[in-house]
Amino acid sequence: MANEDDKTIMENDRNKDAADDKKNKKGGNKLILFGGVGVGIIIIGVALAMFVIKPMMAPANEGNKGNESAQVAKKGKDNKKKKGSEEGSIIYTIKNIVVNPAGTGGSRFLSVSFGFELESPELEQEFSQKEPIIRDALITILSSRTVAQLTDPKQKEIVRYQIKKRVSQLMDTDGLDGVYYTDFVLQ
Repeated sequence: MANEDDKTIMENDRNKDAADDKKNKKGGNKLILFGGVGVGIIIIGVALAMFVIKPMMAPANEGNKGNESAQVAKKGKDNKKKKGSEEGSIIYTIKNIVVNPAGTGGSRFLSVSFGFELESPELEQEFSQKEPIIRDALITILSSRTVAQLTDPKQKEIVRYQIKKRVSQLMDTDGLDGVYYTDFVLQ
């Protein structure tokens, strides 16, 4: 009988060990599952931070600060900036041109800025002196376009060409290498 009791005790111990092993395996599987979910959440959080939150936290363009009186005060300083995009070329910017597109009755507006690629510093000085004339030409060209024309990429290229042609005529020069949209907001 003692042997049978010993055998029964040993079998019970084995059954308990097997049950404990099953519990441990279940607990281990849960640990792996929750660990994997946790790592996945961390990866998603990092991706959101890099691709969504970081661009939102970047400094805003000076033309979009919202304080109009500060914009007007800085306008004279911001209109003229030099950059060498290529050797010997200068980029002259004209910012904050606001027009009402044709056919909107004043209910919509376009805020746009341009960069003009110039060949020489002398031409830059001439642009600076004739900026009001250039701004007038830009306003005239842009305000004659409808919203549909201003949003169509092909029409935007046509407008760019017309601006280059008109400004070259006004400046009486062939030293205008390019016209670039640096800001374009249509509302």
